[in-house]
Amino acid sequence: MSSLSPEPATAVVNPLGIRVIDHLKFYVDDVEKWADFHERQLGLFRRAVGNAETGLVGQKAVVCGQGRVNFIFVEAEGDGDVAHSIRHFVDTHGCGVKDIAFRVDDVHHAMATATHRGAKVAEDKVEQEGFISGSIQTYGDTVHSFVKRSGRDFMPGFRNEAGGVESGEIHLMMIDHIVANVECMDEWVGFYESVFGFDETAHFDIQTGRSALMSKVVGDVEGYIRLPINEPSSDNSQIQEFLNEFKGAGVQHIALLTSNIVDTVVAMREQGAEFLSVPDTYYDALPSRVGEIKENLEDVKRAAVLVDRDRDDGYLLQLFTKPIFDRPTLFYEIIQRHGNSVGFGEGNFQALFEAIEREQEKRGSI
Repeated sequence: MSSLSPEPATAVVNPLGIRVIDHLKFYVDDVEKWADFHERQLGLFRRAVGNAETGLVGQKAVVCGQGRVNFIFVEAEGDGDVAHSIRHFVDTHGCGVKDIAFRVDDVHHAMATATHRGAKVAEDKVEQEGFISGSIQTYGDTVHSFVKRSGRDFMPGFRNEAGGVESGEIHLMMIDHIVANVECMDEWVGFYESVFGFDETAHFDIQTGRSALMSKVVGDVEGYIRLPINEPSSDNSQIQEFLNEFKGAGVQHIALLTSNIVDTVVAMREQGAEFLSVPDTYYDALPSRVGEIKENLEDVKRAAVLVDRDRDDGYLLQLFTKPIFDRPTLFYEIIQRHGNSVGFGEGNFQALFEAIEREQEKRGSI
């Protein structure tokens, strides 16, 4: 990473003009397999497709989404630089997130400001059919794109699909947060502070007796973008296992915000989704620990959902899937927030990491 500008992150609020997370791009080994998986188990809907016939070079892709969630699954096709780059990523890391793309006011301004503040260009600005994008390098082989569209198409090279009415029992509204695992947490916290003008909003040091990790959260002033960043603090931690299996830094998990976690989790299980197990004893002390909640406690227990109160006027419910792809790397979190909840389930960390460690034991990594 290049040296960062001495200009303090607090000098300008939202210097890049970022609005929201526009989409996540995954490089995968089988685009139809993983698009179908997400449509079936996460209740996503097919929104667009792209291949050589629609104008994509060296790749075929499917866009799936629900609410403001947009995932692009991309597989290499044919020869050439693009196909080679996708295959190299998948061969090295397995399937995973390549690009976290942000919608911005002005792509030219975002790219110029980011590079002025120390970022390296991954792909220079491209403007085509009312769609403008450019990207910068971040941790590992991950990039951040800045995009702006003025047309109805998702992006050039794609054909929009009629995905149907989003009327199922899986309710996903938007991406709540995206978690990265890196070798050096403070380096990347500094990157987001200096380049993006983000603030550090939380800091966790988690010890389970068997493994440990450290985490800091960076995000925008408005609170729409939350990016926890983890580093391992023990050789057998889940973070170190990720770094070993992924062969470097990358996205560990994606939290998807729902309006009804009980119904969503039940429906996902019915569609084949696998979640980390929660022991029944977790619920014995739940009323005294979190106080009164709107949900029926028996429904919460039957759905095996975790609950945490992070403020007097706010609490959250959450649950984590098992790793999605062939390597034990990326997984999803389903989360529901009430009131002014802004936390990440700190009160559940012990139960969560013990559940993850049980999965590590099965794999023989601890």
